[in-house]
Amino acid sequence: MPIEAQTAGGSISKLVVNYPGLMVEECDGTDVLESYAVVSRAAAYCRTQRLPALVHAHVTRPYSHSLSDDENLYKTPEDRESEAHRDPVTNFGLFLVREGILEGHEMEELEAEVEREILEATDRALAAEADSVDSIYASVYSPDIDPTGPQFEATPSQPNHVGHNGPGKPKTMVETISATLADEMARDERIVVFGEDVADCTREQNLAHLKGKGGVFKATAGLQRKFGSVRVFNTPIAEAAIVGRAFGMAVRGLKPVAEIQFFDYIWPAMMQLRNELANIRWRSGGHFKAPVVLRVAIGGYLTGGGIYHSQCGEVTFTHIPGLRVVMPSTAADLCGLLHTALRSDDPVMVLEHKHLYRQPYSRSPYPGPDFTIPFGKARVAREGTDISIITYGAVVHRAEVAAAELARDGVSVEIIDLRSLSPYDWDAVAASVCKTNRVIVAYEDAQSWGYGAEIAARIADELFDQLDAPVRRVAATDTFCAYHPKLEHAILPQSEDIVRAVRDLAAY
Repeated sequence: MPIEAQTAGGSISKLVVNYPGLMVEECDGTDVLESYAVVSRAAAYCRTQRLPALVHAHVTRPYSHSLSDDENLYKTPEDRESEAHRDPVTNFGLFLVREGILEGHEMEELEAEVEREILEATDRALAAEADSVDSIYASVYSPDIDPTGPQFEATPSQPNHVGHNGPGKPKTMVETISATLADEMARDERIVVFGEDVADCTREQNLAHLKGKGGVFKATAGLQRKFGSVRVFNTPIAEAAIVGRAFGMAVRGLKPVAEIQFFDYIWPAMMQLRNELANIRWRSGGHFKAPVVLRVAIGGYLTGGGIYHSQCGEVTFTHIPGLRVVMPSTAADLCGLLHTALRSDDPVMVLEHKHLYRQPYSRSPYPGPDFTIPFGKARVAREGTDISIITYGAVVHRAEVAAAELARDGVSVEIIDLRSLSPYDWDAVAASVCKTNRVIVAYEDAQSWGYGAEIAARIADELFDQLDAPVRRVAATDTFCAYHPKLEHAILPQSEDIVRAVRDLAAY
C-alpha cells in the first residue's frame, strides 16, 4: 500500500500541522545524521515546552513484507532500485569511510563481525530446547499477587446487611464506588482516575463556583476536589484512546482506573483490550504487566435504554485470557471486589450494572477501607434445597423475587450469585447442584452463545450423574434490546420467566 493511497493528501504531517502546540518536522528517515538532528530538536521541544512533537520521517520498506510476500509483484524495478539507493545501512557505512572515520578494511571487518554475531545467535536459537508444554500457562496472570487467595478474605468493619440503621448508613452502589476509590487513592498514590466526564469539572478554576459532575452516574463525584486534576481528569470521547492511555500508564508503573461510560461503546477499544492490555504479561514472558482497572457501566432494565444503552456481552471479555472480570450485584460486593481489583496485579474489568446503581435492595453500609473479596468466590444469596439458580448482576434480584413466590408453593430455591465471572467459583456451583440436583442458569445476555452457556455445559459435562433433570437456561431473547418498556420487558429475563422455568424443572 503506497503512502498516497494510505493517508489523505499523502502526508500525515500535513493533516496535523495546525494542531495547537504540536511541533511538526519532516526529515529523510534514511539519513542517520538528519534523523538524529530532528529527533534531538523534537526531544528538546517536548522537555522545555511540555508539549508534543511529531517527527515525520520518510523511509523505505526494503525487501518483501514477509516470507509469503513478493515485492516484485507490485514494485517496478525502478522503484526497487531507487529504494536500494536509500538503504541507510549501506549509505551510513559509505559515509563513515568517506569521512575518514573508518578505513575500508575496518568497515569490512565490522560487517563481518555483525554477520558472525547474527549467525552465532541463529545457531544458539536453533540449538535451544523448546520450552516445556506447561510453560504455556506461565505469565497469563500475576505470579506475585493472587486475587483469588485467602489474603483477600476480609470481614466488613460494620454490619453490611441492607436496612442497618447504625453508624453505617446504607450506601447505594454509586456512593460505594466513590467511597472505595477515595480510600484506595489515599492508600496508593499511583492510582489515577480518568474517563469521559469523570472529573467534577474540566476547568479546575471553576470548581469553586460549580457543584461539579463527577461522571454521568456521579460515581466519581468529589474525587477531583479531593485529589486534584493530575489524578482525576476527563478524556476525549474516544474509548480506544482511554484504554490505550491506561495501558501505557500501567506499563510505566501507575495504577490507572479508567471508566468506559457505557459498555455499549467499548467496542472501539477492543483492539487495545484484546491485543495489548490482556496479553502483555504473557507475550513478554512476564517482563511487562499492565494492572489496569477498567470500570464499565453495563446492562439493561432501564425501560428506555434501547439498543445503545442496554447491552450486555460480558462473555466477550471473560473469553480473554489474562483479563479478570467481576460483576457485583450489591454495594458491599462492589466495594470488596473493587478493593481487590485495585490491589491486584492483573488487568481487571469491573462491570457495574447501571440498573443497580441506585436500587434500594442493592444498598449496604460501607464495609470499610480494608474490605476485600477474593475473585472467584461466589455468594450464596439464598439457601434452598430443591432447585439451584446460578446467576449474577441484575438477574440476582429477579431470582430472589421468583424464589419468594415459589416458596409460597413449597418450592425451595437456592441462589448462587457468582459476582466474579472470570475466574468463577466452580466449587460453589458444583456444591449447590449436588445439593439440589436441579439447576437453572440465568443471565441477562442473549441466550445463544451467552456466558451462562459455558456454566451449563460444564455442569452437564462434570455433574451429569448428579442431575435429576436437564440443565435449563433463562436468558434474554436472541434479539437486540428494544426501547419501548413493554418490549424490553419481553426481551430481558424477568422474575416470571424464572418462576415458570423453576416450575417446569420441578415437575420434570
